[in-house]
Amino acid sequence: MTTIDRRTFLRGVGLAAGTALAAPTLVRLARAGGLSARTQLREHIDHIVVIFQENRSFDHYFGTFTPQNGSQIANLLDRSGRIDRRFLGLQKNPAGIAYPTLPLPEAEIPGFAAVELPNLPFHLAPYLPADSNVHWDPKHRFFRMMAEVNNGKMDRFVALALGHHATLSTAALDRLDPEVLAFDLARPSGPVLGHYTGDDIPFYHRVAHRYVLFDRFYQAMSGGSTGNALYLVAARSCVHPTISAAHMAPYDPRENGFRHGFFDRPYDHRRIMINDLSPIQGPTGSDNFHQLRISPPPAAQQYPNIGDRLSAAHLDWAWYNENWNQVKPWALKTAFGPDDGSAVVDSGRIYEAHHNPFQYYPGWFDYVKQGHIRDAEDFREDARRGALPAVSFLKASAAHTEHPADCAPVFGMRWVEELVRAVAAGPAWERTAIFITYDEGGGFWDSVPPVVVDDYGYGTRTPALLISPWARAGLVDHHVASTASILKFIETRFGLAPLNHRDRQAYDMSSAFDWDQRPQDFAV
Repeated sequence: MTTIDRRTFLRGVGLAAGTALAAPTLVRLARAGGLSARTQLREHIDHIVVIFQENRSFDHYFGTFTPQNGSQIANLLDRSGRIDRRFLGLQKNPAGIAYPTLPLPEAEIPGFAAVELPNLPFHLAPYLPADSNVHWDPKHRFFRMMAEVNNGKMDRFVALALGHHATLSTAALDRLDPEVLAFDLARPSGPVLGHYTGDDIPFYHRVAHRYVLFDRFYQAMSGGSTGNALYLVAARSCVHPTISAAHMAPYDPRENGFRHGFFDRPYDHRRIMINDLSPIQGPTGSDNFHQLRISPPPAAQQYPNIGDRLSAAHLDWAWYNENWNQVKPWALKTAFGPDDGSAVVDSGRIYEAHHNPFQYYPGWFDYVKQGHIRDAEDFREDARRGALPAVSFLKASAAHTEHPADCAPVFGMRWVEELVRAVAAGPAWERTAIFITYDEGGGFWDSVPPVVVDDYGYGTRTPALLISPWARAGLVDHHVASTASILKFIETRFGLAPLNHRDRQAYDMSSAFDWDQRPQDFAV
């Protein structure tokens, strides 16, 4: 007896019925035959693409987004479509006194010279256009971001936005009041309250109208790029079992009743890496050998990441990095090896090593040898040929990441649009899901307090979009999510075991898809 799989059966039904039997009817027949949502995902999606940008909060990009279909959204607007007056006077100084007008950093952003703005979210483009870049970068260290959130009050972002780099002794932290420290070590900066509109970043807003926007998507871990890149692929950060106390936060401020935002040390009291450090494997930074000497040892990372899971299941995957081919000659070296070692990259505009999480793992050299680390140009060619792997991660150099002080929003948006259009024009479009999101909020204010799931997160809400021929048109998905949800989606599609509690308990993105509809052509 000849047997056929469900996909072949459904295709046959469609051919027999011609145009008389629409896709929704096919899916109803499939459901009647016992097809679960998970099975339908596996029937429809073969390629998952994750574009991972830098340092923008949700309200910073979508604070004034208004869904065309009348859907609800959590952002800056009240029911009348104006900036909600409940945010007026919200931002306070370290003593808890509201700023009468926003403190402005005239030296960093010339457009704010001689400007007076109320203590209220405002349109940023007249002062800092979305296609302009200045040397201004809000602070986004682990404990500082927690202090900005201020137990969900969201009222210290302006006060702690900038600051002086200082490493304090444990004695100083014990002796000085957090309020005094904040006045001495922080510099307020009102532009973190600014937002862009659909006129400023049009591609992202058109995508949100046409496909899916997630308005409860949070950075996985408080703090900066490295930890959140690691959470993207492993749902956790690195550990350094033998790091000295000099490089650790002296205690957990939540356990001791303190609210200091100035620890700035790379590890917490559990020896978990909480702030940025470059990897010691492969091409890395050349400007600070002291920092490289305290980077987490790859051999200590004895836990799996999603690349390991995919490889064990004989599934192809790739981390596509802009300019990878320029630094690839140093890929199989270490920072402290013979000759020039690997500490050769002197500009993030070439390559940002601490943005590539796979460099921190003991399998790094195998990842390189097996072809899992590729150039962004390879992605465009793979998309054109229909040769995308099961899972693709995309990372820009500093010139296109949208990271403040390195890249204006429009420059990164155009880079992302080129990647999306490459997939849409290729033969794999109908079987692809593309996620666009950001590592962390970058110190920009957001109106929605983070959901607390454990001691490390969540952090600030970040933009997140889904583009797929199967995405629900114009949906604002309100499920609580983070990059663990992307991991959960990958694991669900390919039948992989979860990495830890984060992805095991995560929302699986299922509500963002409509398997009843016909696959939609890309139209933005």
